[in-house]
Amino acid sequence: MNPRLSVVIASVNGLPSIAECLEKLEALPERDQMEILVLDRRADNTAQTIAERFPRVSVQAGLTGKSIPELRWMGMRAARSEMVAVIEDHCLVTPQWAGEILRFAESDYGVVGGPVENASRERILDWAFFLAEYGPTMPPLAEGETDGVPGNNAAYRRSLLPLEEPVWASYWESFLQTELRRRGVRFFLNPAMLVHHKKSFRLGEMLEQRFLYSRSFAAMRPGPRLLYAAGSLLLPALLLFRIGRCVIGKRRNLREFLLGLPVIVLFVVAWAAGELVGYLAG
Repeated sequence: MNPRLSVVIASVNGLPSIAECLEKLEALPERDQMEILVLDRRADNTAQTIAERFPRVSVQAGLTGKSIPELRWMGMRAARSEMVAVIEDHCLVTPQWAGEILRFAESDYGVVGGPVENASRERILDWAFFLAEYGPTMPPLAEGETDGVPGNNAAYRRSLLPLEEPVWASYWESFLQTELRRRGVRFFLNPAMLVHHKKSFRLGEMLEQRFLYSRSFAAMRPGPRLLYAAGSLLLPALLLFRIGRCVIGKRRNLREFLLGLPVIVLFVVAWAAGELVGYLAG
């Protein structure tokens, strides 16, 4: 039988993160209706360990040098089910996660996504990263039709993806979702489709990752690059305002926001610097 749900995971963080992620997936009531596709770019024993511990998981190894969008694209193309979910290798699904996706298998919506909660709760550094990066995706979120869903907790109707257009293989999911909306695909936000984001950072690692992602995003973004570059100088203040408004509006984690504010300031400066370099240098 073909699976009803394919789950695509780009393996970039290695063990033990992806092992914990797979343990949660293996425990789902719908596991027998699912296939799990891991695209591994690690140069260590991650792929071998996955194959030994999780024999039902399909692992493609030796993908060193591939970007995260490329890994996800490869997984989407290899998927056998009509519903294809994408999560990160350090995301932990909740018991109802797959069932909530499958509820939409026969719906008119082409993309369904859910909220992201923080599971690294002990250090202020991790809270600062989560609130700055994922604050808008944390609960509570209103159920209903929406313009977009979190890229690390999304399920797509495979037949609607432009999988025969190689240009999309290198683009982040925000660009892909914009293109799908342009093509008339409808999106739904399902608050019950929850995952937990579990990753601890070093400060330098966090800032470097944000800089590189922002540079990549800016280099991919079409439009007046010099105008965008000039606008990036205003980004730190704008981003800080948006993050604060989000936390206050959700009425939760205000203490963590205030304690992590110095780190969040560094985060938004790295964000803006990455976009500036991306617009000017590609």
